[in-house]
Amino acid sequence: MIHEMKLNESPFERIKNGTKTIEFRLYDEKRKKVKIGDKIEFSKLPDLQEKILVDVLDIYRDETFENLFKKIFTDKNEIARKTKSMYQFYSKEQEKQYGVVGIRIKLLNYNYRYEYNKLVRDKIPEEINNELGRKCKYRILDDTEYLKELNKKVLEEANEFIEENSIEELGDLMEVINAIMKLKGYNMKDIERVMKAKEERKGAFNNKIFLEYVDEEKRNLEEEKELNKEFRKN
Repeated sequence: MIHEMKLNESPFERIKNGTKTIEFRLYDEKRKKVKIGDKIEFSKLPDLQEKILVDVLDIYRDETFENLFKKIFTDKNEIARKTKSMYQFYSKEQEKQYGVVGIRIKLLNYNYRYEYNKLVRDKIPEEINNELGRKCKYRILDDTEYLKELNKKVLEEANEFIEENSIEELGDLMEVINAIMKLKGYNMKDIERVMKAKEERKGAFNNKIFLEYVDEEKRNLEEEKELNKEFRKN
């Protein structure tokens, strides 16, 4: 069985380089499920993109971190230091409620998994799988998922264009917009007609007008709703 756990950068890196071989935790419901012979997949905080897989070799149990450390270590200063450090993450009340556990582990490999969970261009999986030491997993979306991911992609590409203002990033943004047009059955003539109608009613963006504020005699709830949309806050 493979268990999933999150880990801060420092202990994560020490497991990778072999200097950390025991992971100490509260013996809560999640840790009670871990058995010798199981595997644990650790994800590195904060972004959880890098992962390592370890084998569970042994499990040590006790009521307090101090008592547990006395079973494993002999140096009194080390025991005191480790005990103090655990209370930075867990309270004594939690310790009393759950007890504690030490999980002896062995790094199985140095394979890293980077999770993207996003829409990519059609040839990306093939390119990845053709590179030595890289393999990917992907699936085909249905139309509902596809539109949802295209909407996310618009924001991603728009932000990248904002960062660089390059023609390449503008091309990426247009590529996503074209994909949405195809999915929705829109054509350029229809879009141009809508654009023309709105330009006639409200104008375009040619005159570089920057609206600072509007004073109104009465509260305008519709205007407040519009101004409070999440994408406007930055």
